[in-house]
Amino acid sequence: MKLIVPLLALAAAAPAVAGDYCEDLWFTRNAIIDRAGYCFGSTLGQRLFDNGDCIGKSVSLSDADKAKVALIQQQEEDAACRIDTSRTALDLPDIATRRRLIDLPLSHGFERACIGWLGDPVPLRAGHSQNTNVIGEILPGDTISYGHIPAGGWTYVTISSGDWQIKSAGWYHFEAYQETCAQYAG
Repeated sequence: MKLIVPLLALAAAAPAVAGDYCEDLWFTRNAIIDRAGYCFGSTLGQRLFDNGDCIGKSVSLSDADKAKVALIQQQEEDAACRIDTSRTALDLPDIATRRRLIDLPLSHGFERACIGWLGDPVPLRAGHSQNTNVIGEILPGDTISYGHIPAGGWTYVTISSGDWQIKSAGWYHFEAYQETCAQYAG
């Protein structure tokens, strides 16, 4: 039996693990300021971001990036996030993909999954636009995990097979594809 699940049924979604949520927020916030040329002083910042092209500790952000950083900081405060920046890595299984993104995703703190994609293959892009590169795809049988705020008919997803190991990630144009799943979790 085929189960069709509404894409944004977040009311029943389960909260993400606090550590994963906080690491997700920390990475996105710092990736935004890294792209603006911020020079990282912490061990974690230096390990995750390239200081080779940095311009200083005071960088200019676009209005959109300022708003995104402010929202992330509020989320971090609300969740009482504390990231140990003396570490050398984060436990984000999609970090390699995140480095390739044009549009950075913003976690909403809840996760849900479409287990066993029943539709046709779907391209995953580097940003929330058809004009960005395809960096992955959803294939029949895949599990699609949702945990980020949609943007203009797109949502950032991670794709895994039956063992829950991430094999792909990217922006999915959910308004263009009917979500059909064997099961729903979250």
